[in-house]
Amino acid sequence: MKQLVITIIGEDRPGLVEQVSNAVLEHHGSWQASRFSKLSGYFAGILQIAVQESNIPALTLSLKSISDLDIQISEPSSKEPVDTATHQLAVTGNDRPGIVQEATRVLAGLGINIVKLTTHTESAANTGTMIFSARFDLGTGQESDLDSLQDALEALSDDLIVELESLK
Repeated sequence: MKQLVITIIGEDRPGLVEQVSNAVLEHHGSWQASRFSKLSGYFAGILQIAVQESNIPALTLSLKSISDLDIQISEPSSKEPVDTATHQLAVTGNDRPGIVQEATRVLAGLGINIVKLTTHTESAANTGTMIFSARFDLGTGQESDLDSLQDALEALSDDLIVELESLK
């Protein structure tokens, strides 16, 4: 079985995931993992499937024939180890441009890999100002200096709340 990573994006409408899952099933694929989200009227997702190599061309044709969806299919290298999240990081503060860039610069500088990132903004209950929240699943490895990470992120802004938690 070959592993495929498939990304999809298109205007949101009911039935998109069902159409993708039908194509995978029709071509004897096995749905391994996925993440989907609706953002600003668009549906975006990424999924991993396992499928026999002989079924890949027909599956590709079937997926790409789904109307109004942009689909990209990649075959990951089997040599790369699977990243496993070892820590969760939550960053919360007053919304402003640059928070994601600043936080990811700190993470990259410390050699920490982002396994998953979820962000959102919401109105603060008492003030109505916008609050930004990010949750990172991190693959930190054994040599990461988590105290340095916490200090560097807290130094970005006086209003950022940084919470780091071990998953092990």
